[in-house]
Amino acid sequence: MTIDQTENTATAEDFSVMAAQIAGAHGVSGNLRLRLIGANPEVTARTFQAGQIVLLRKEGDGDGRQLTVQSVRKQSQPKGAWIARFKEVNDRNEAEALFGHAIYIRETERPSLPEGEFYVDQLIGLKIVTDAGRDLGRLNDVLNTPANDVYVTDKNALIPAVSEFVLSVDVPGGLITVRDVPGLLD
Repeated sequence: MTIDQTENTATAEDFSVMAAQIAGAHGVSGNLRLRLIGANPEVTARTFQAGQIVLLRKEGDGDGRQLTVQSVRKQSQPKGAWIARFKEVNDRNEAEALFGHAIYIRETERPSLPEGEFYVDQLIGLKIVTDAGRDLGRLNDVLNTPANDVYVTDKNALIPAVSEFVLSVDVPGGLITVRDVPGLLD
């Protein structure tokens, strides 16, 4: 089923946040193993609520297909996978055919983050300047390192994403201000 304006007022463009990828089938009744997107899978899992409509799409798949969430749970095993059940997927063959598809949600369905925390996609593209006014470029990647995240700009500046360096983040204003220290662009 593709998105149909007569059945639902949502369009493919409304589903802009990739929340998970389908990693395979689980069991015989249509359950799916998910790889949740984000640094904290527990937070991502909270985005899925029973009855919620999500968009399933694979690269080059056009508008995609809407699915209705029935449940998302973590397997009880120590390294348990995340298991999802959707109303429209009822057997293993259907589930296996969905391998590699991404699951998108509406931006408004993401859980709120604590003050001062942001989703990476909210930061990508923001201009980064120092408190002395030096332009360090636009944020184009966030590296996850064991110690802390690192902001990477299109001018190859590497900025530790810690309060000692990042002074302010203004998402609506499109600006991140960082402490001006030697070596950021040198």
